[in-house]
Amino acid sequence: MQLKIADCKGLLSGKRTRNIIVAAGIIVILLLFLSTLTPQKEQSGPPTENTAAIERELEQRLEHLLSGINGVTAPDVMVTLDSTSERVYARDSRNGSSETSGEGSSAYSGDSETSVVLVGSGSSKNALEQSTILPKVRGVAVVCGGAEDPSIKEKVVNTVSGVLNISSSRIYVTY
Repeated sequence: MQLKIADCKGLLSGKRTRNIIVAAGIIVILLLFLSTLTPQKEQSGPPTENTAAIERELEQRLEHLLSGINGVTAPDVMVTLDSTSERVYARDSRNGSSETSGEGSSAYSGDSETSVVLVGSGSSKNALEQSTILPKVRGVAVVCGGAEDPSIKEKVVNTVSGVLNISSSRIYVTY
């Protein structure tokens, strides 16, 4: 056991070995320092709103609305959305310039750049959100009492079609 400790002391006492250990320590410290300077990816939710939550809200609002129609009882609504909502970010466009010569002819330099507008300072810059496009409704199913009457069924279809701005072929009503 003493032989092994003596061998380790012998290795560490060398000037070259000591320089290598010091250099490795400096490199580790530099890597740790540089990792704090680079921006970290934020753990955020999905870039779009939760589709299931939007569907539930639409279903509840439609059920409340349909229950107000004379002859409709206990409406149960299911809404299916096409995709998730989409965020639109502000963009800055720079177009090329046109020049006119003395003879009346003009030349156009077609260089153009488009970049996303960033707000914030330092490493906390974020894209400027201009608007959010809500998902489109794929279809609606309505189960309600009173739908056996064709006039009530037509009122339900027309109400859902008007509220969600979808064609009547995307709406199914049954009792």
